[in-house]
Amino acid sequence: MAILAACVMLLLVVANYLLHRDVLYPGFLQAMLWFAAIVFFLINRATFIPVSGSVFVLFLAGSLLFAMGAFVATYDHRPVLTRNQLLEGSIPTKGTVIALAGTVLVGLVLYVNRASALASSGPSTNPYVNLRYALSVTWEETGGDLGVVSYFIPCAYGLVASTVLGRHGFNSPRISRLVVAIAVLVGLVFGVLSSGRSVLLPLIIIVLIIPAVLRVRSPAKTARTLGILIAALFVLVGLALGKGGDFASTIQDNWVGIRQSFVLYSVGSIPSFDTFVHNRGPDLEMGINSFRTILKVLNALGFGTPVVPLVQPYADIPMSVNVYTAYQPYIKDFGLAGTVVLFGLGFGHGWLYRKATIQTPRAVYVFLFSLSLFPLVMQVFQDMYLSVLSTWIQYSAISIVLFGLFSEQNVRMRTWLARRPA
Repeated sequence: MAILAACVMLLLVVANYLLHRDVLYPGFLQAMLWFAAIVFFLINRATFIPVSGSVFVLFLAGSLLFAMGAFVATYDHRPVLTRNQLLEGSIPTKGTVIALAGTVLVGLVLYVNRASALASSGPSTNPYVNLRYALSVTWEETGGDLGVVSYFIPCAYGLVASTVLGRHGFNSPRISRLVVAIAVLVGLVFGVLSSGRSVLLPLIIIVLIIPAVLRVRSPAKTARTLGILIAALFVLVGLALGKGGDFASTIQDNWVGIRQSFVLYSVGSIPSFDTFVHNRGPDLEMGINSFRTILKVLNALGFGTPVVPLVQPYADIPMSVNVYTAYQPYIKDFGLAGTVVLFGLGFGHGWLYRKATIQTPRAVYVFLFSLSLFPLVMQVFQDMYLSVLSTWIQYSAISIVLFGLFSEQNVRMRTWLARRPA
């Protein structure tokens, strides 16, 4: 059944590509991602426990629903596949970018201080391991998290996006390479000190995908670069945390450990999801996982709503894994009907793609479409959509401020209205 699912998924990949002949089309990307994951799992299936064929049917149904949503959102759309430019006046003013940079630098000092305190808290002699331990293992019990300073991460990534858009959005660059490099470097500090790959990945995607959407760089070359950087990110963070290897070991020893770790983390979610599907009870949780952010806010306001932990229990596959693909929270809440969420996700991705690939798109849509590829890439690993709704609320607020309230066009309009005679 798994091989049959892979063959049908390949047909879906080809069909989605032929719709727009663009590798950035979300329907193509999602199907291609799951096709690659299923094939990679089949190559390494002896490493894991057996997985039932029904799970692959579910993945195929989800990709079909996602493709349908993307098709509806992009119906009759002809994407611009040649060098494109942003709509004049849609980027933030220079004063806004400077103010944001100052805010991010203040946040960086606070962020580094907080991360240093967590890194010195033990139990390891490796500060980076201590930081990871505090942020991913004990934070719910001890409160050992980054707290409010973590809100500076979206601000830093918004700053990076603003500089990249200013650099590549017009015929004449409006931001120098040096400014872009400094912004990216600051973003890297935030990402590295988060101690997690999933925090650094949005930064990498923003920097690479924005030029690809504007066709400054070939999307195919961008995909190769993204793949190389993701592999390098996986290896370096793994070595720093001692997962699969360490910097003191030989290349040969590290190769064996890193390869095993890569296989586990890239497709281990498939057998762990299979164990979840077949071990879950008949009761549905009716949204407490999907709408965790909303329930958490209501709980903080005193309504006593349940709040489930983000960190999932481990499954034995036979290695211990606690990631279950993006399907898990929706199946947990609504049963097999939860796969219908994929239609909505496909529609959302498709709508952003449509807005970002018209002639002279607004900067905000290029930014949001690029950023939206992060949860899409993470689908095989875990849900990064509704489960982390608070993150998307933060990015939405930043987008409104940067590309709405303080865009060049709106600032000019307010200035003109203020100077107009009564």
